[in-house]
Amino acid sequence: MSGQTMNYKKYYNHLKTMPEPVMPSELPKKKFDLRKAAQYIKEHNLSVTTMTESEKEVLLKKVQ
Repeated sequence: MSGQTMNYKKYYNHLKTMPEPVMPSELPKKKFDLRKAAQYIKEHNLSVTTMTESEKEVLLKKVQ
C-alpha cells in the first residue's frame, strides 16, 4: 500500500475518491492476432515498443 495505511485518514480519503472499477463488459471488444503480429514484427525488423499506433491498429481487429 506504499505506506498509506500508516496514515488511516489519508488512506480512507483516497479510497473514497478512487474511481469505480471498469467492468469487462465496458471494455472495447477487440481481437489480437498474435501469430500475425509476430510475423509482421519479424518481417519489418521491429520491436513492439517501436511500432507506431497505425501499425498496431492494423493488427487489432474490432469484434462486433
